[in-house]
Amino acid sequence: MHDVIVIGGGVIGLSIARQLAGSKSVLLLDRGATGQATSHAAAGMLSPLSEADNQGPFFQLCRASLALYDQFIDELQQESGLNVAYSKEGLLSLASSEASAATLRQRYEWQRQAGFGVELLLPNQVKKMEPLVTVPIIDALFMPAERSVAPRRLLNAIRESCFARGVEIRTGVHVDAISPNTIHFAHTTMQAASIIIASGVWSGEFEGLKPRIPISPRKGQILSLAMPAGAFRRMIRWGHSYFVPRSTGELIVGATNEDVGFESAVTPAGLGRLLTDALAISSDVGSYPILETWTGLRPATPDELPILGSTAVPGVYYATGHYRNGVLLAPITASIVTDLVEGRDPSIDIRPYSPSRFS
Repeated sequence: MHDVIVIGGGVIGLSIARQLAGSKSVLLLDRGATGQATSHAAAGMLSPLSEADNQGPFFQLCRASLALYDQFIDELQQESGLNVAYSKEGLLSLASSEASAATLRQRYEWQRQAGFGVELLLPNQVKKMEPLVTVPIIDALFMPAERSVAPRRLLNAIRESCFARGVEIRTGVHVDAISPNTIHFAHTTMQAASIIIASGVWSGEFEGLKPRIPISPRKGQILSLAMPAGAFRRMIRWGHSYFVPRSTGELIVGATNEDVGFESAVTPAGLGRLLTDALAISSDVGSYPILETWTGLRPATPDELPILGSTAVPGVYYATGHYRNGVLLAPITASIVTDLVEGRDPSIDIRPYSPSRFS
């Protein structure tokens, strides 16, 4: 018997297991190979400011998690010996229409008044920072505190850290049902004082969960290009598309957001839109080789907020529904779940994310 069983081996499940392993015996179960599903497909943007229109509760959750990232990365790289391609170069958000420029200016005003070191830039200033940008620009907003990470490297580092901390990981386990302090699979039962549901798009499939939660997959198509050294330094967001340059020489271009169930094919329409937007941001990328194309299924809830907290089943907790922000929210989610399991009030208000809102 373990103290804790974590169901789900993505960035959320692995981060929770790693943190709890400091004081508990932890077993992590994954239906496939750890870190090969949604988290493996992420772009790795750590950018709470770039889409925030106010300082609401969800922004505060994202901001609190980003504040944990420097220490999170330092510990992971020391414990695993792996480089996770963590970038602190910031993000440029570009506006090419009056409507999008007005949105940027509104964000600039509240973020500046709130004390964030954001800068409103003219087109010539953008060209100095990123000379290869060719899209027409009316206004641009630079957010120097935004960051990025290479998710696949991050997942490898968290997994190695889990091993170093004594987490037991079993793969190929399909959990069928949950009951008080017990999981059921393949005519087998296992017990633990605490059970964490962190299975992403599959989190609602177990029998016995109370409340049932509405999790649906949102497909994101994404691609990577081989980028010449130093071509782009910063993340760039334009409309619904973005660039994430990596020190490894990849330029990530993303992403679609499709409500098509569990269909996960790469499609001409999806890639066509990404490539069209990429060429609009910079015509130079038209000569860059395509390295890889892929999709991920993001776990979305009806209000697009995560589900964090106790269930009505004794000993069972939810940590799921992170939608497009799983990588960003991994450190704060691990902290919240650790507090809950150890009987403490979390450091941040989690009432907006309560499972009971779906009762």
